[in-house]
Amino acid sequence: MNESGIWIWLAWIGLGLAALMVAVLGPLLLGRLLCPRLTLALFRRYSWLLQGLLDRISPGLDLRLMVRAGNRYFRKAFAATPFSRRVLFLPFCLKPLDCAAEVDPDKGLLCTGGCPGCQVGQVRAEALALGYAAVYVVPSSRILRGRGLLPSDQFIKKKIKAHAPGAALGVTCPWHLRNRLLAKYTLRGGNYTSVASAEPREKTVAPLQGVLMDRQNCRQGTVNWERVRSCMALGRGQAPKLGLPIIVEKT
Repeated sequence: MNESGIWIWLAWIGLGLAALMVAVLGPLLLGRLLCPRLTLALFRRYSWLLQGLLDRISPGLDLRLMVRAGNRYFRKAFAATPFSRRVLFLPFCLKPLDCAAEVDPDKGLLCTGGCPGCQVGQVRAEALALGYAAVYVVPSSRILRGRGLLPSDQFIKKKIKAHAPGAALGVTCPWHLRNRLLAKYTLRGGNYTSVASAEPREKTVAPLQGVLMDRQNCRQGTVNWERVRSCMALGRGQAPKLGLPIIVEKT
């Protein structure tokens, strides 16, 4: 390789590092995302590398950055979508341990609402009061074995296909996001589509908002419910907090 070729190669490396710094260090140092679409593209293409690097700073930091980038990228379109064209998905693990509600393979947890202190029921009622087309408490086929339940990601895909919503809000744990959702879907043309298909008609739904749970806990999960409510009410003249704060945990 001649000298000019070496300089061109170094220039490309420099551009790549600059893009990485904008995508990753912007939120950490400035508290804001400068290029959310670039951040999403980098995380989708180099997730294996960024996960290893960012986990050294704080476990799960790559997912928190990705969710924040996605929420900012889709925010305006999500807020412009009427409540009547939105659906909300809540995970089964957020329900209280003593919840007596039955589980239906097609409808999920049959929450009746009104239980004192149950945030799942309260948020469900609030979403329906806003006019959401549907709210599903997604059952876990891993926990409730032998009941004919679909895996949670397939349950969500089935409901999205049935409702054809204009937007969706989902709450998920870091494990499910990394191993079930990110493994099967990618960003294409401003929408989330199946990785296995390039057909535009097979897009899942756009736009999206997401809230990560505090940690993976399949039986007694926790989440920042005020953040869920803020995302849920986008477009109602509020100024909610978007995505997740970039918290660096001390180890």
